[in-house]
Amino acid sequence: MNPDLARTHSHVPAKLVLTATGITLLAGAVELLGAWRGRSLFLAADAIHLVAHLGIFGVLLIPPGRFHERGEDVTTVAVLLLVLIIAMGIAYASIRELISARGDAPEPLFMLLALIGLVANLATAYLLRKPAENLWSFRAALAHELSDGALTVVGLLGVPAIKIAGWPWVDPGLSLMIGAWLMAWSGRLLIRRVRGGPKIWGQETGARP
Repeated sequence: MNPDLARTHSHVPAKLVLTATGITLLAGAVELLGAWRGRSLFLAADAIHLVAHLGIFGVLLIPPGRFHERGEDVTTVAVLLLVLIIAMGIAYASIRELISARGDAPEPLFMLLALIGLVANLATAYLLRKPAENLWSFRAALAHELSDGALTVVGLLGVPAIKIAGWPWVDPGLSLMIGAWLMAWSGRLLIRRVRGGPKIWGQETGARP
């Protein structure tokens, strides 16, 4: 076991991880309910994508030990594949909605529930900030969380567009943006894993595979 890796994981107490897990589940549930009531594909995509982050917490909860690196590698690759599949599903649903052009705009006020997801993203970013100082895998996860927050902020700009102009394509267009971002993020990390091998997740931030 790499002693630097063990020290890094000691900065992520299980209690803090479980707290972030609870926040994420609550935020995802609220967003899904809002997506159903408000008929918002963007909010549904944001919620599903948020819940997929639970895989990151699973990686953080793997205890240091003999099988830590293998467990981290298998779990991380599984999470990335899951995120990629989810992203493809989001993109497919978004494109289908754009093509159908049903003309039913979602209730824009329900889209404001994405602010709860933004809070969950920031809570996870706070959780990852310490290990991200040393390990590349955590820095990548931190960058993902902050980028998610930025996407949510951009998505919220669709609220006045739908409220004022009544453009129904804004909602699936925003969900397509989320799907495209997730495919790019997960695909890039999977390619990097193939090229660099399982040691990449424990790599120091200044190193290159």
